[in-house]
Amino acid sequence: MEQGTGDLLNKLINVKGESQLDSYIDSIKETCPQDFKTYITAIMEREGIDKATLPKIASLERTYVYQLLNGKKTHPGKDKVVLMALALRMSVKETQRALDIAGAATLYPKNPRDSILIYALSKRLSIASTNALLVERGEKELE
Repeated sequence: MEQGTGDLLNKLINVKGESQLDSYIDSIKETCPQDFKTYITAIMEREGIDKATLPKIASLERTYVYQLLNGKKTHPGKDKVVLMALALRMSVKETQRALDIAGAATLYPKNPRDSILIYALSKRLSIASTNALLVERGEKELE
């Protein structure tokens, strides 16, 4: 199980020297994916979703998803990450991590559109239901 950021911060603060720092860095490289491809692939495996299925269920172009999964594209936009998160039934926390790794803005609870997306993720809503909620509240659909 992945350690929380607070636990990792405490561990890092208590590092006694450079050799322990190197060991810490090696451990996070092994346990905390630093690239989008690795992170999303691990979740796909957990959910039993293959690379041919993800574009269909996430309403994304096949070539775009393949480029992400092959590492040719490394920074998908916020909506693309959220579409994949909804399709893969990711938690809010997992989605925030995916957005962070992708270099996209994380979901912000003070933003109305982001609030709807957080709600949809927490309730495990479908993409269609999420888009309906967005439109009903005057927000732009996921694209």
